[in-house]
Amino acid sequence: MVSCGNMLKSVLVAIVLVAVAESGSTSEKLASCCEQVTKQEIMEPILGYLVQSKSVKPCVNAVIFQTEKALFCVHPRAPWVHRKIIALKQEKRQTISSPSVSPSGVSLLSIITSTASTSLPSFSSSSETPVGENISDQNV
Repeated sequence: MVSCGNMLKSVLVAIVLVAVAESGSTSEKLASCCEQVTKQEIMEPILGYLVQSKSVKPCVNAVIFQTEKALFCVHPRAPWVHRKIIALKQEKRQTISSPSVSPSGVSLLSIITSTASTSLPSFSSSSETPVGENISDQNV
């Protein structure tokens, strides 16, 4: 005979598994890939980038640049793209090699918790195709 406690635990585990399976990843919910690209240079400060290789149609080769306001799908061979990627890599190397230490007595934990946000940012763009993937620096 199965006890009520074990049965309840089994039902809860099953519900959690179904919820996780149905939810999918955040990137699947927002958009799957860049379908169009632009060669126009982005004038906003760029926070990061992701290289998208064409894998399945309608996806196209693109460099996805992340700004505060949006994600931009850019042609990988646009004249300014390679230069910008090199600059972003250099900035990242400098940040890693020379970490800045705050002279104030503020702890890193307090900075992280005070700036953490529980809501996802919303991305929008006019001429560029927004993509809802989480951007992280990757090698080209």
